[in-house]
Formats: sequence, structure tokens, C-alpha cells
Amino acid sequence: MCTERMKEAITDGSKKKENARDILARFMSEQGMRKTPERFAILDVVMQMKGHHSADEILTMMPQDFPVSRGTIYSTLTLLVECGLAYNHQTEGATLYECAFGKQPHHHYICTGCHKIWDLQDSTIEQAVSKMKTPRFKKLRCSTYIYGLCNICQAKLARVKKKMEKQKEASMTREERRFARINEELAKAAEWFKEN
Repeated sequence: MCTERMKEAITDGSKKKENARDILARFMSEQGMRKTPERFAILDVVMQMKGHHSADEILTMMPQDFPVSRGTIYSTLTLLVECGLAYNHQTEGATLYECAFGKQPHHHYICTGCHKIWDLQDSTIEQAVSKMKTPRFKKLRCSTYIYGLCNICQAKLARVKKKMEKQKEASMTREERRFARINEELAKAAEWFKEN
């Protein structure tokens, strides 16, 4: 499989290191696919990119003198994922791609507010997975996604909640405000009794 070849290419041994173009060329030959300049140009862009990008972002990174269609971008990105040269990450907003060549599998934080992805390097996850018994199943790699809100989206959410509370309070009658204060005082008292 191509990902196994990629692992061999990453490790230093007596073999000559294989580059990404060689891996892609061999994979396309084995699959009976044409080796087009467009596919190699897209591979070059993916190999140079930092971080996680959508197919449309990758399309805008293509050299101006080398136009490719959106369909070619999508089919080539799928090919690169199958070959093990790129990772794809499904978010609620879009599929994002990341260069996999020369990188160890790693984990990610995904913000459900802005859909940004951050790499997470944590060896305890790999250690836990390696200790797991998986009868009749060979583990190849592990990828974990931790979903939540980044600090920027948390701050935005807090501002929106505060604004909504102010609007709600402004529209309350005098009696409703009085009962809301009583409710807050009762909640504080209940919290105090729990602690003591």
C-alpha cells in the first residue's frame, strides 16, 4: 500500500529517500492512471502549503500561468489522500486538506464556531491506542479530533449572551426584574449551602 511506502520513504535506512513525486508516480502507474502535469502541479502546491486548507483555497494557490479546473483539484486531492500524501479532515463547514508527506500522524482541535483546525501533538493518545487490543484488526494509524470552541469564539459567544441578557432585562417589567433578582439570590444561597 502507498502509505506503507511513504513510511519507508520517511525513515532513514539503507534505501534512498523517495520523494513525493516518485510516490505519486508509482501509485498512478499501479492504478493505471495517467501522469498529468496538472496532478503534479497540484501535488507541488500541497507539498508547500502550511496548515489546513479547503479545495477552493488550494485552487487559489495554483500558479496563475497553470490554470486547473475545480474538478481536477477535487479528483487530485482525493488521489493524494488515497496515496497517503495528504490528509483530509471533515469539519462541519468543509473538507480541509493538509500535507502528509514527511509528517507523522497527529491529532487535531476543531473549533465548531469558526471551523479552524489546530494540530495537537500528544503522545499519550498514541500510547493508549497502542495498548488497545484489537482482535482481527490491524491498526495502521490513529487520528483524534477534539471538537470545541476556540478562545476567540468563546469570547464572541460571551458577548452575544451578555447582549441578549441586557436586551431581555430591558424588556422585562418591574415585577419580572424583582423575581429575577430573587431567583439569583436563591441560587447563590443554594450554592453557599452546597459548599458548607
